Amino acid sequence: MLNAANIGLAMLALALSAVFTPAVIRLCSRLRAFDAPCARKVHRREVPRLGGVGLFIALSLGMTAAGFAALAGWIEIPAQYVRLMPVIYLGLCGYFFIGFWDDLRSLPAWPRLIAQLAVASMVVLLGWGAGLRITAAFGHYVFPAWLSFIVSVVWIAGVVNCFNWIDGLDGLAAGLGLIAALAFFALVVLKPGLPNTALTAALCALIIGALLGFLPYNFYPARTFIGDGGAFSLGYMLAVVSVVGLFKTAAVISFLLPVLILALPIGDTLFAILRRLARGEPVTAPDNQHIHHRILALFSRRYRRALALGPRSSEAMLAEARAHRNTVLALYAFAALFAALAVGMGIRA
Repeated sequence: MLNAANIGLAMLALALSAVFTPAVIRLCSRLRAFDAPCARKVHRREVPRLGGVGLFIALSLGMTAAGFAALAGWIEIPAQYVRLMPVIYLGLCGYFFIGFWDDLRSLPAWPRLIAQLAVASMVVLLGWGAGLRITAAFGHYVFPAWLSFIVSVVWIAGVVNCFNWIDGLDGLAAGLGLIAALAFFALVVLKPGLPNTALTAALCALIIGALLGFLPYNFYPARTFIGDGGAFSLGYMLAVVSVVGLFKTAAVISFLLPVLILALPIGDTLFAILRRLARGEPVTAPDNQHIHHRILALFSRRYRRALALGPRSSEAMLAEARAHRNTVLALYAFAALFAALAVGMGIRA
């Protein structure tokens, strides 16, 4: 629902993100908390890597404000769903701190995954009675309790990792998250009668506002990266929005809508897993064959020609910048197409 309360939440999150992100950038500069260039990465300079802290603060304070607004009656969220907000916030803190620690110390892949599954399990168990779980598929098959738990945990942890894996270019993860949040919000506004409408709308408004405040610092050339802390937080919030809202629709396509909206990060992750399995490599082994790497290579042909003039020539640097931006914008367009398709299908269902 598009009302003054949700607009206010979005504006609050935007202001918080716009204030705290540059503060985090300055702190990173003082602490020398930079992401250094390497062969697998596309950036050629040191960039502050903890920008996701600003995003987390905006979401945290925004959720606190939303909770008080709901208790005061300014947002009409039913009491059982207001009780979900501390659970959602607890999960947000858990995922952020896993990612933040990974940004600082580079955690091994399997312990990190186990921690992610543990946080997702905690969130699903604590929110079980209030509906924070996936209960059915395609409007027909109702999951038994044990399968509902497994599907819900795998979905939350899976979306978190999808956004972490696709975070390879300036502004890519944040921009795709913004498109997804706008699609979720559009379905809430244009499809009256969806379950948990007020809570879903409030969470979407917070995500949209926080990302709008963050993206100017993250788009190419990025002044800061979202980092694992930010990518984990973003993926978690979008996963929760889909579980609380869209998976609850009593339509055959209910299971398909969130997957379509998040098709690009999900598809990229699935292809990465299959690619590594086919090569006999560990699933967690990093590579430079993600979809954004491949499209960047296509747009970089002009850059490679310009290198003949020297990598620091003005033409080479301009070509590199255009290749990077065009790749991100192309992926935005693909994501927006899938999101628009999902919204159209959801409205007609």
